[in-house]
Amino acid sequence: MWEVKSIKIKAFAKVNLGLRILEKRDDGYHNIESILQTISLFDELNISLAAESIVVTANNPELPLDETNLCYKAADILLKRTGQKRGVIINIKKNIPIGAGLGGGSSDAASVLTGLNLLLSLSLNKEELRKIAVSIGSDVPFFIDGGTAFVSGRGEKIEPINKKIRFNYLIVFPGFSIDTKWAYEKINFLTKRENYITIFNCYFNDSNSGNLELLLKNDFEEVMLGEYVELKKVRRFLIQNGAVSVSLSGSGSSIFGIFDDIMKMDNALSFFAGKGYWAKEAFSIRSSEIPQFALE
Repeated sequence: MWEVKSIKIKAFAKVNLGLRILEKRDDGYHNIESILQTISLFDELNISLAAESIVVTANNPELPLDETNLCYKAADILLKRTGQKRGVIINIKKNIPIGAGLGGGSSDAASVLTGLNLLLSLSLNKEELRKIAVSIGSDVPFFIDGGTAFVSGRGEKIEPINKKIRFNYLIVFPGFSIDTKWAYEKINFLTKRENYITIFNCYFNDSNSGNLELLLKNDFEEVMLGEYVELKKVRRFLIQNGAVSVSLSGSGSSIFGIFDDIMKMDNALSFFAGKGYWAKEAFSIRSSEIPQFALE
């Protein structure tokens, strides 16, 4: 019988369509509420089976390749919990900026779980994969399905949103990373209960970007825009170049603009490229479009 020995898989980025930071938990995390949306920007992973050990390689020298790497953690935990005596080689082609609030590391880890589940014919269902994912990182469970979802707790409680959301995004990375743990330590306020995001207050359809001013409120913005003048500049440039709404993604450092005019978005992309920024156009990816992979 033909044995599949490797898989190529796309690990999609996400943006936060709003983020509220609630009370600090006993475990040191904060409870949050957010709407997460996968977008068409992705890392590329090549996962191969080996006789022994876990090896991670990457095209980005800033990425750790040891057991602190989330892909390494994902492979290690999955192999141990399923009793597999195999090795794994993981090559990561990073297209998603590191420390940008776009969930690249978490998405990569989820893709390793999904990929190894297929390669090793483990037949784990998505709920079983999510239970493993939560031990790797708060955002990792979301990426098992991706799409659009309301998340709460520390990010592990996921409620899919099945309405068709097809926004056009211009993602701008200012050239520096923001450490998530440091960002939470800088937060000196909590969202008031009456201002919490609820998915019932958010309206979406294919022809209307909805009540974005209500939705795109990120509690990190006040702090991060105060810390980094460059973020204020990027936000202002996006608005000046036609974005209908602008927000920080996660704790940053990426800022995205939503555009309802593709020509304006193309022009804005040229504007940022001319100023030397990393900028990419993207659109929403639905859960039905995930995973995208090729077996070899």
